[in-house]
Amino acid sequence: MIIHHIDRNNSNNDLDNLAVLCMDCHSRVTGTRGLGKSFKPGEVKRYKRAWDKQVRDSRKIHKPRIYYKKELVSQVDLIVCEILACSKNRSRQEELLDVLFELHLWRGSREIDSKILEGLSHLALMGGLNSAWLTELIAKKTWEMAFHYVGPKEVPMGKAGTTYVLKCLDILECLADFGCGYSRGKQATQAMSRTAENFFELATWYSNKQVANAVLKVYRSGLGSCVFQGKNEFPEGATVLKKSLQKIRTLLRDEKPSWKDIELSIVNLLKKYKDI
Repeated sequence: MIIHHIDRNNSNNDLDNLAVLCMDCHSRVTGTRGLGKSFKPGEVKRYKRAWDKQVRDSRKIHKPRIYYKKELVSQVDLIVCEILACSKNRSRQEELLDVLFELHLWRGSREIDSKILEGLSHLALMGGLNSAWLTELIAKKTWEMAFHYVGPKEVPMGKAGTTYVLKCLDILECLADFGCGYSRGKQATQAMSRTAENFFELATWYSNKQVANAVLKVYRSGLGSCVFQGKNEFPEGATVLKKSLQKIRTLLRDEKPSWKDIELSIVNLLKKYKDI
């Protein structure tokens, strides 16, 4: 077995960029000619996420009964409060955010997931105002909350799924707005951008323009918050966001060339902030 770096960057060891392949599949992924023609990175990601879901499903435990769900929902508020209370203890904040994700993963239901997203929304506001570190963590965790959408063949999205993903993007937009306007951390902005790119790729998989437009709102909020009274107050963040926009424009051309209106929105956004 071989660990393959999906973006071909051997220094990018983010778990979302690593796929475990057998020798034969690795040659097909990295090959360039004939029957060994390369798969696009997006295709490898889709296969990886489908496999990840299969592994997670095989490890699932029983869902909680109704009376236990109420206790879990109330626990979410307590965890969120503790995250805010230990603002100087980064490792503890990360542990508690992992607890929220594990509640979603192992005990997830409509009520519990809705409460977790509500909690992340509150944290996004406070993190964006005060903590670049917390902003970075929440950006990563927001994407993990949508891990189960691995493709329309495996997991249909539907109206309820679209609403769920849009709630995740509301959190990301809040992070972009307040993070770029107040805490202004470069690594946090990079994390937000990667998450936005992932959600945009998800939109192309599901042919969901509503999600794609919500992703663009994230960039509008972030770039708009980098500027104050016509002056670029956060040039590093603006540079990160514009580079990320260029990436999703390239992805759009590869995956959905017919989405001309979405591409035009990206082009106009890049033009608007060209000189900042």
